[in-house]
Amino acid sequence: MRAESFECAVASQTMQQFKRQTEIDSLNEQTTGLQQKIRSSQNRQAKLRALLEDRRKAAPIEEQKAREWERNAQVVSQKSNEYRERLAELQSAVKESGAEERGLDYDQLKELDTRVEELRATVDKKQNIYKGYEALPPDISLAYVKLEEAKVKLEQLRAECEHAVDAAFSTRK
Repeated sequence: MRAESFECAVASQTMQQFKRQTEIDSLNEQTTGLQQKIRSSQNRQAKLRALLEDRRKAAPIEEQKAREWERNAQVVSQKSNEYRERLAELQSAVKESGAEERGLDYDQLKELDTRVEELRATVDKKQNIYKGYEALPPDISLAYVKLEEAKVKLEQLRAECEHAVDAAFSTRK
């Protein structure tokens, strides 16, 4: 009986050893899994810390941008109010002028503006002609004297021109 009990004891010990080995293998797998999760968590934590540090560094810049956007929004709001006031002033000026009562619309105003510009151009032309007459002497005899002076001057210029042409062609030969 001893041999049987010894064999039973050995078998029992062997089974217990297999159970312990299975438990050890299971614990090793769990440990490996936990170590991987710890490393992954540590990596995520490092990334989060780096991101937090970046945000802390960028915070003053972001605050400055936010303040700038607020100022820009205030300026746009002020301009909008100014434009509304100006529009109201212009609308009241149109009503006061009676343009609406006379039935003037944009096309008619544009046509009137074009005619005004044409009249200005005509006036400018006539003023230029008048300025030409202003340059004339008031006395007819004085005008003849000026005309004779101009003829003499013209004759001198022609002579100088002929002399220059002669000199140019004679030096080439």
